[in-house]
Amino acid sequence: MSTQKQAAGASAATRSALRADQLSLRRLGGAKAAASSAAVFDGHAGVDRHTVPWLPLAERRRQDAAGSPADAARWDRLIAAAARPAPTDMSYESLVVRVGSARDLLRALAETLAPTVPVVEVARWIKQRITSGAYPPGAALAPGRVAADLGVPLQSVHLALSDLADIGVVEWQANSNCRARVPGAHRRGDRPRQIAQLLRALIAGGVFRPGSALPGRQELARKLVTPPQQLIIAARLLEKEGLLERDDFQRLIVRPDAVERTSSPQLPEPTRNGKSLRHDEIREAAGKARRWWSTRGSPSPAALDQVIDQLGVAAHQLVDRARHGALPPSITDEELESLIARTVITAAAVHQPCFEPRQWVAACLAASVLDLQTLVDQGDTSRPVSLSAAPLST
Repeated sequence: MSTQKQAAGASAATRSALRADQLSLRRLGGAKAAASSAAVFDGHAGVDRHTVPWLPLAERRRQDAAGSPADAARWDRLIAAAARPAPTDMSYESLVVRVGSARDLLRALAETLAPTVPVVEVARWIKQRITSGAYPPGAALAPGRVAADLGVPLQSVHLALSDLADIGVVEWQANSNCRARVPGAHRRGDRPRQIAQLLRALIAGGVFRPGSALPGRQELARKLVTPPQQLIIAARLLEKEGLLERDDFQRLIVRPDAVERTSSPQLPEPTRNGKSLRHDEIREAAGKARRWWSTRGSPSPAALDQVIDQLGVAAHQLVDRARHGALPPSITDEELESLIARTVITAAAVHQPCFEPRQWVAACLAASVLDLQTLVDQGDTSRPVSLSAAPLST
């Protein structure tokens, strides 16, 4: 048997023994224990039977927690609370409290059995995500969400946040609302400006042509994966600078005399050595990007970059199919050019220096890729495509 299997077997046996003692503790401290002084004494003796054998392991956990002040304090508290009281303090009330403390101790020991992640390591992971921008300045950190992101117990996140708060990496008030916050001003206030910037690029690239009306609010919100309220603010910014105006029906119109035309958009070269993606792989990558943004998930920067790269490869594949394959009879060449331009421009815009805007534009690219995939999948061989393979001209 390998060392790894032996360790796993020992951990399973320890976990089973802890579980058995936890169940036994549940039977102590009930109404029968209050019947007499002797019953109370027996109850305290029962707590000793199920906790004293575990105190050496708890002491080792206390030593292992030396790098985390919050974790060390936790083990000090758990060990002290489970200790046998003085004879003069052996009351029924102290027995009830001690049973609860003993169960807390055994539960904490069970959570630290292999495979486990030390609190100091959890704190390091959180700090890395703050440094990389995965948790941007001003962002609220819900411990439950962070625990799910990192795959660690919730208690470990609480302790790690407490340690990070002590050194000023996060703002943490565990006794108030159990939420932490990354210090600094949140960039959420810049979201309408980020949306306006992407809209400018889409207009300049020919997605929304001069003199044409923008899509309706809900459709535009779907394409830009953005709440309609933020779109309204972004549109007002573009109206003030003269790029958009409203017609008699209050539709947003691209002003013909205010558009600065850009050169023909080109897809960034993918970095996956041209390896094609299957249909399901494209949908999986797009689903991740959209889900991460809609749930405000916090993927690692490497995971986000991998999905962005996959979406770039998918964009190349789908643009090529759209330009050379058959399309539904209902699609016009102008509509196809608009969709291709939207995909190309969004693929170029996704390479943002900051994590949060990159995550949002990745979701926009995913929406565009899915629209393009739906279009080419509905292709009708009876209708030849009139566009050439040359780069999109705007």
